[in-house]
Amino acid sequence: MKKEHDIRIDRSKLHPWLDQKLTVLLRKCAKKGIYLIITEGFRSKEYQDSLYAQGRTKPGKIVTNAKGSTYSSQHMWGVAFDIAINDSKLLYDAATIRKVAVIAKGIGLGWGGDWKSIVDTPHFYLPKWGSTTSQLKALYGTPEKFKRTWKKTVEREKGALLWKASSKKTGSHCRIPKGAVVEVLYSKDWYTKVRYKNKVGYVNKKFVA
Repeated sequence: MKKEHDIRIDRSKLHPWLDQKLTVLLRKCAKKGIYLIITEGFRSKEYQDSLYAQGRTKPGKIVTNAKGSTYSSQHMWGVAFDIAINDSKLLYDAATIRKVAVIAKGIGLGWGGDWKSIVDTPHFYLPKWGSTTSQLKALYGTPEKFKRTWKKTVEREKGALLWKASSKKTGSHCRIPKGAVVEVLYSKDWYTKVRYKNKVGYVNKKFVA
């Protein structure tokens, strides 16, 4: 097994929360001596439709039930990635991928290996919007509109403190100045969890828009 991860996707096209979880997953897998190839991330509508055609109108076996034209793949929304093991002898080894799945689910990722229709063991995703794209389509309509929610701007004149924890008891990383753009992981209660200059923390959601 090669002792390094092989990232073959454009991580900037992943939802910031998924990208952050991918960072954690890579670190935890490396500690277990498991090194990954990240084989798939964002997919365009055209690419997804070509995969859907496989085994239907094109040669090969069926690999997906998700049409690109109906935005039915999690990959199109930037909330999923696929993996292989960075070892030619273990590329899609079931036992090793199950070990990765245990780690991934432990940090809050969903796993395609738990699906009933077309079990997809290399597939990991953000479960916030379920195991399909139905909720995303109902909330945002298209992936393009969804992506507009991934970044916000600090609007408060004094800026916004980037707290280390949602309890505010551990202090702050820094003060984010007015006009700065932050990547949104998610919002809850009083805060929005964000990433700013590679630091992850919590800002008062009243101060960003």
